[in-house]
Amino acid sequence: MVVEQAVLIDALRVELEALRRQVGRDSSNSSQPPSTDGPGAKAKAKAGRRAAGQEAEQSPDRQPSTGADRAAGRAARKQGGQPGHRGSGLAPVTTPDHREPVEPSGCAGCGGDLADAPGTVASRIQVFDLPAFSLAVTEYLLMRRRCGCGHATTAGPPTGVRGGPTCYGPTVTAAATLLASQDVLGIERTADLMSTLLGVSVSTGFISCCLTRLDDALTTAGFEQALKAALLTQDVLGTDETPAPLTTAAGNEPDCHNPHVYTVRTMGAYTAGGADLVWYGAAGDRTKVSISAFGILDDFRGVLVRDDFGGYLSYDDDLAGVQQCLAHVIRYLDDAHAIDTDTRPGPAKSPTPCAGRSTRSTPPASTTRPPPTPACSPGCGAASTRG
Repeated sequence: MVVEQAVLIDALRVELEALRRQVGRDSSNSSQPPSTDGPGAKAKAKAGRRAAGQEAEQSPDRQPSTGADRAAGRAARKQGGQPGHRGSGLAPVTTPDHREPVEPSGCAGCGGDLADAPGTVASRIQVFDLPAFSLAVTEYLLMRRRCGCGHATTAGPPTGVRGGPTCYGPTVTAAATLLASQDVLGIERTADLMSTLLGVSVSTGFISCCLTRLDDALTTAGFEQALKAALLTQDVLGTDETPAPLTTAAGNEPDCHNPHVYTVRTMGAYTAGGADLVWYGAAGDRTKVSISAFGILDDFRGVLVRDDFGGYLSYDDDLAGVQQCLAHVIRYLDDAHAIDTDTRPGPAKSPTPCAGRSTRSTPPASTTRPPPTPACSPGCGAASTRG
């Protein structure tokens, strides 16, 4: 009886610990997105950053390595370029657009007039600046001419001029399109910025039209199809997804109960450097059906860098190899370490990114397929290797 009770108590203790760990999971020790973190998880992360910052202050010469270490290092060191940093800045030009001599107002010794005194160029300062500008209004007079045959012909507007009787020209349209198509600027902020720069009121409707025209031009040119075709020729691709916040009305649509933004990209920025091909797509849910509808991963045969989201697992058999996102693996290792901190190694360090969330380099992806190994803890699927 005593033995049975001991076994039952041990089993209940294990079950209780597993439940506690399950409740305590957040974006720091699982694949849950940060948007699902509760107040407790955010407080724990803040306390961890504070502790890491104190450690960095005690060891000012320590080089940051992990994400928390890097944040702590930024807090501890002085602002500006650090010793050994390769600076970048403006390089002087051989032939400036303008040269303007600056004369001394008078002799610094006696105060005498230096207008006719001999002199040389003591030093040079090249100032790179934008010329002062404002909107220039050009009125095009669309002429109508009558031919000797009796037919009257009216000239059309010049290239790049749309609508009337008033409209913005091609340069303003190009600037608005560039700003609005960047990740950090929305339609409203772009309209506000353009209004400030130009000194006139720029409407959000105009900005929306600019984006619509850009989309039409890219669609006509077959840009997305060409981008997907180029991605499929790569040896290594990374993929990731993240929740997309929408308005309540949009989120209540029948096909948009769990909106996510997806990305598939090359990995040059994390390995060899250089420009990357980056594709973004959106779907109303987080399922394999939505991922396949994008028309990329089903036909990819190279090495895929990914996390352990189940929607990606069915592609593994057709791939040359799989590289687990090490940042996610480290979260699971930290979670597994919490099972027994006395006998297991400490938390893993040096995280390596997913397909779009860090600037650290990933190690070469393995093209071998080791046999499956058991998960290190319940629910730790990312720590095991799939064939």
